[in-house]
Amino acid sequence: MIKKYALYFLFLIVCFGLNIQDANAQLRIVEVDPAQETATIKNFGSTTIDISSYRLCALFKYGSLGSMTVQEGSLNLAADAEVVVTVALSGGSVLNDSASDLGLYLPTGSFGLAANMIDFVQWGSSPNGRESVAVTKGIWTAGTFVNVSAPYEFTGGVSDSGVAFWDTLLNVGEVDDITKFEISPNPASLNLNITIPNSIENATLKVFDLLGKRVLERELSNVHSISIDVSKWNTGIYVVRVSSDDITQTKRFIKQ
Repeated sequence: MIKKYALYFLFLIVCFGLNIQDANAQLRIVEVDPAQETATIKNFGSTTIDISSYRLCALFKYGSLGSMTVQEGSLNLAADAEVVVTVALSGGSVLNDSASDLGLYLPTGSFGLAANMIDFVQWGSSPNGRESVAVTKGIWTAGTFVNVSAPYEFTGGVSDSGVAFWDTLLNVGEVDDITKFEISPNPASLNLNITIPNSIENATLKVFDLLGKRVLERELSNVHSISIDVSKWNTGIYVVRVSSDDITQTKRFIKQ
């Protein structure tokens, strides 16, 4: 009987540990503004998580979220909610505007262990800071970095990772501008059709693979739609980016 209860107790501990790991996996860095020294963290999960003891690390400097100033939201992060903090790291360090990394970590444990890292992004150059840890974790590709204008925005979902899912942060007005476009079909196997609600002038279409490698670039002028032959492309996820003046919108599609 004692052995039976011991096994049951062990089973509960394992389940509890797995639930905590699942919850941590739902946390993502979704915005970084180096100039304003802010970072936004989102809880993609279905339960509230207290992240006050979680840590940020940039260029080997670190700090607990609970010691940082909350600009918006709460560190008792509700499901599908975001919190914006002013990044303050050890020794008074803040985010480097031109080139840095930013990792989100569990409350305890070495910053050099992949098991303790939750999320990661780097911009400006490579390698920065804990890139090798993120590569080991499987959430970043060595040698890649966000190479667009700051501030930066994560455009993917909770199961997405890597440089292809980071872009320039747009405000609400820009998202509704004439560069808003649609892609179909998605997934695509032969042709990818891109439809723009209003004809635009002097726009640029770029397509990247998940490693951040540009596979297509085309100038657009006075067009409403365009079709791209993707039949010979490798299967996988691609990012489509349309830019006009200072406005950029990004979408992704799956090549079957």
